[in-house]
Amino acid sequence: MTKVLAGITTSVDGYVAGPDDRPGQGLGEGGERLHYWVFGGPWTYDNEPEGGASGEDAAWLQEVMSRLGAVVSGRWTYEAVARAKEAAGDKDVHIMGGADVIRQALEAGLVEELTIIVAPVVLGGGKRLFDGFSRSLELEHIGLRQSPHATFIDYRVKN
Repeated sequence: MTKVLAGITTSVDGYVAGPDDRPGQGLGEGGERLHYWVFGGPWTYDNEPEGGASGEDAAWLQEVMSRLGAVVSGRWTYEAVARAKEAAGDKDVHIMGGADVIRQALEAGLVEELTIIVAPVVLGGGKRLFDGFSRSLELEHIGLRQSPHATFIDYRVKN
């Protein structure tokens, strides 16, 4: 059965991008540290990553990718979800595109499972996933993974 998933990486202090996110530096100042788990360790916009995920990080990515049937991202996310579910067949639809898109999909009640990936870093400022979010959500904890670079917390969105 097709599920609509969303996942995003956040700092311990709740930021999904550092200050001054912009073209060419989409994760903001210092935000690269959020995604060390994806690239197997440190990288910067000036020194592009050379490695890849390993251990629990790679296992989480592999699990998500093996279930992936369609990806929806961008401004028209919720208008495209119904078509993406059809295209995905019996696989999952993953909503991507950053805090704004995921927040809008949650607000619209489209997300069935949400993964919050917590990077062991404090950014001190930037963009938060739930800034301006007005809906109350009840989440059911359904999974947990941990690596040196991240803690993956999986939730079922109950309402």
